[in-house]
Amino acid sequence: MAPVLVRKVAATLVLSLSGLAVAAGVTAPASHAATPAGAKALPHCLGPHGAGPGYNASIGNRENGKTVCIAVGEKLLVLLSGGSPNASPWRAVHVSKPGILRTAPLTLMLTRGLTGTNFQAVRVGSVRLTSERSPCVPTTSAGARCNVIEIWQATVIVRGPPA
Repeated sequence: MAPVLVRKVAATLVLSLSGLAVAAGVTAPASHAATPAGAKALPHCLGPHGAGPGYNASIGNRENGKTVCIAVGEKLLVLLSGGSPNASPWRAVHVSKPGILRTAPLTLMLTRGLTGTNFQAVRVGSVRLTSERSPCVPTTSAGARCNVIEIWQATVIVRGPPA
């Protein structure tokens, strides 16, 4: 059996900040800000715009390895493209831990080669979203096989509801 190669395509979405940071209204710290001894530095978060009515934020292939912040009650649309209609599609988006995001209805019709999931933030916290796919074009022959896996990741931080 041939070894499987894994190619990481990193993305991180973070949906939560610590209670202290939320209370202080901090959402995206400066990258070179001083941190008091013993305190954790807050991650830099993107505040992505929605994909249309009913979606507060949307992310996709470009946010691989990034951290995204949204608030409790907001919806986050994840759209991953294989690059072409004949490319291997991304698998369903996996959430690292339950209770922070829940799957919400997807009110879009997706084109072939596009994987989409809509989430709603239900509680303060952070999760990692992941998906994987083969970057090789699927074949129907019993011959050559592609032993490479591409991984997409994003961290989502969910903050308290907007004031």
